[in-house]
Amino acid sequence: MRKRWIAALGLATYSAILIKLVVFKTGSLLETRHLRLRFTDHSTGRANYMPFRTIWPYLQGHPRWLIAIVNLVGNIAPFMPIGFLAPLVYRKMTWQRSLVLAFATGLAMEGLEVMFRVGIFDIDDVLLNAFGVMLGYWIFTGFEEPTRPRLRSA
Repeated sequence: MRKRWIAALGLATYSAILIKLVVFKTGSLLETRHLRLRFTDHSTGRANYMPFRTIWPYLQGHPRWLIAIVNLVGNIAPFMPIGFLAPLVYRKMTWQRSLVLAFATGLAMEGLEVMFRVGIFDIDDVLLNAFGVMLGYWIFTGFEEPTRPRLRSA
C-alpha cells in the first residue's frame, strides 16, 4: 500500500513537472547557446491534424538529423515515466488501458497548449507522446514479468 502512495505521489509530481516543461516551456531548459529546440513546426502558424506530417520527414533526417533526433526523442522520452509509474499506482493496468492513458496524456498536453495559447495543436506530438507512454509501459512490463508468480498447469 505504501509503495502505491509513493508511486502516486511520484506520478503526480512528475506530471506537474512535465506540464511545466512541455506546456509552459522555459527557455533556459530548451535552449542552448547556438541551438534552439523546436518541438513543433510553428512556421505555418496552423494546427497539424494530419498524422505523420512532421514525423515522416524527421525519420528521413529532414531538416537535419540532429534536429530530427532531438525532436523525436524530445517528444517520446519525457513521457516514458508516465507509462512506467501508472502500473505501480493502478495495478490492473493492461496494455489497452495504457494505450488509452497514452493518447489521453498526449491530447491533454496539446489541449493545454491550445487552451493557454502557448502552442499549436500537432497530432504528431500526440502520437509521439503516446508512444513514449507506451514505451514506458512496455519497459515496466518487461521488468515486471519475471517477478510475477507463474501459474502451473495441472
